[in-house]
Amino acid sequence: MPSIKVGAYQVSIMLLIMIIMAGSVVTIAWYLFATKSISLIVEEPLSITDYPSSIHVHPGENKTLDITIMNSASINYAVTLFFMLNESAYQESYITFSNFTYNIIPGSNNVAAWLFVQSGAPPTFLELSVDFYRQ
Repeated sequence: MPSIKVGAYQVSIMLLIMIIMAGSVVTIAWYLFATKSISLIVEEPLSITDYPSSIHVHPGENKTLDITIMNSASINYAVTLFFMLNESAYQESYITFSNFTYNIIPGSNNVAAWLFVQSGAPPTFLELSVDFYRQ
């Protein structure tokens, strides 16, 4: 078996390799036991908690939409609301929505958005979706 001479001793190369490997295993095991992993979850801090259940408006009228946004974080956010009707052609032709950026502070925030229906709009029954973009 091959060996090397260290001082007055003959040391097997296999023994040296085993000692180095054992040291590596101990180091890795120590690192694994010393390192702790915990879950990190980043949650959306904002949610729309209250909004009109239905909106009745006539052609040529402006309607205020009272929307409540809850901010569960401890900082302020700038939020833009997005409105979408289930019929995009009608929305593009006859409806205008407010396009404001709101400062949302921690807690409950009441924001007033609006929509305007063009005077030439035909009667219809649509669904309105409200979403937000947090900056």
